[in-house]
Parts: sequence; C-alpha cells; structure tokens
Amino acid sequence: MIHHLTFRWIFIAALAAVSYSMGTMLAAAAEPEANSPELVCQIRYASETRMLQQSATTDPYSAATVDFDNLFRFRAVVLGSPDRIGNITLTVYELAKEAPPVIIHQVRYQAPFNMNNGIPTLTGWNHVYANYLGRELRYGCALKAGQS
Repeated sequence: MIHHLTFRWIFIAALAAVSYSMGTMLAAAAEPEANSPELVCQIRYASETRMLQQSATTDPYSAATVDFDNLFRFRAVVLGSPDRIGNITLTVYELAKEAPPVIIHQVRYQAPFNMNNGIPTLTGWNHVYANYLGRELRYGCALKAGQS
C-alpha cells in the first residue's frame, strides 16, 4: 500500500514537472528572436489604414488578424522558425451578418523571399472586392530582415 501511494506521488510530481517545462518552452517559443524576419503589411479600407506585423510561428492558429467594419478580415500566417520561413499565406475573408466568414482572396508565397524593407516589395498592391456593394480592401506586405 505504501509503495503504491509513493509511486502515485512520484508520478504526479513528474507530470507537474513536465507540464511546467512545456509551458516554459511554449512561452519561450512564442517570443520572436531579435534577428528573425518579420512580415509587415499595410492594409487600407475606405479612409482607414492599419499596419499588421507577424513573426514566424509553427502554430497557424495564432496568426494575426485585422477586421474592418465587420466587412473584411485580413489574416497573415508566417509558418516556419525564426531562422527559416517555410511559407507565407495571406487570406482575406468577407464577413457577413449571420453567416460564417467566406474566403474571397488567398495567396501563398514560398521561399526564396524578397527581403527588401519597403512595402509592398513582397506582394505588390493587391485589391480585393467584397460581393456586397463592391467594397475594396487594398494591402501590400514586405518581409523585413530582423534587427541584430
């Protein structure tokens, strides 16, 4: 009986140590390195301009999104590690009331990437139009080299 209880406590302590170390590793992985490249996008809708910045990640669900007037959603996914980016996927959704978002534009870029800092050196200016009333969203992105 004592052996069984001791094993149970050792097992619980081991699980706690593993979950703590995994949480520490995940938190460290979420912070971008100082010299890792970063995707910078300028998104324009009507008279509003917003900037979006996204570092490389292995989790596409953590990607940055920007919503405009419940009409458009812009999403940038940079998959890879800080030292090597695998691909960049840019998606624009049309948002409609009482309906799920609909993808109206999606583009994927593969390496090698243009590392010029000026927007829109990676993508050029893209114009995306909504089905309802033909509203226009414009965006351009650049992959900027990290600062050492």
